[in-house]
Amino acid sequence: MNSDKRLKLALLSLLFSTVLAARPADSLRVELSVGADVVNHYVWRGLLLGDAPAIQPSMSVSYRGFSFGSWASYSVSPADFQEVDLYFTYTAGSFTFGINDYYNPVDIPGFDDQYFDFGRTTTLHSLEPFITVSEIAGTKFSATAAVFVYGNDRDAEDRNYYSSYFELGYSTTVNDFGLDIFGGATFNEGYYADHAAIVNLGLTISKEIGITEEFTVPCWGSFIL
Repeated sequence: MNSDKRLKLALLSLLFSTVLAARPADSLRVELSVGADVVNHYVWRGLLLGDAPAIQPSMSVSYRGFSFGSWASYSVSPADFQEVDLYFTYTAGSFTFGINDYYNPVDIPGFDDQYFDFGRTTTLHSLEPFITVSEIAGTKFSATAAVFVYGNDRDAEDRNYYSSYFELGYSTTVNDFGLDIFGGATFNEGYYADHAAIVNLGLTISKEIGITEEFTVPCWGSFIL
């Protein structure tokens, strides 16, 4: 795996979201969220996964701390990286526990791309449990720990890497701009690097741009090493 660091810039995201709430007689709340980002590059955990612009739709349903959703990235270049994910999470206080199912379809003529293939050595799915702690001890720091446990995270002999990832972040606001500073590392050879290493350092600046008095467009830009 090529672990050379490259300078990557994700400049623009347009996010349109809608939240629908239903309140039954017992006042329990179900939320449906639908959104879409438009980015000029797809950068994830320090890895440049797509050079071309991409559309990244998302949808989730949440109920009493539980959330089930889907997220995808569709490049405007058919030969570029494509992704369709599912996730399930539970949040209690500042702790979020979850599992991600990453799926990367292969757009190659003649390739038998089976979504429901979950064979150990053939599946294109990757399963990753994770835990996130936000506002650690009442501060603006957060942390996420994750590891691939099954699927398309294999070496040349079809053995699982069990690729690990840990990220520490700090979020604040400066003059109406959101500022997120983050750093991520892996602890073993695998998807992110050939050995334990810091793989992701950067910051994200965000701001809602007002179009009318009632409509705003959240935009963000990331500078990542």
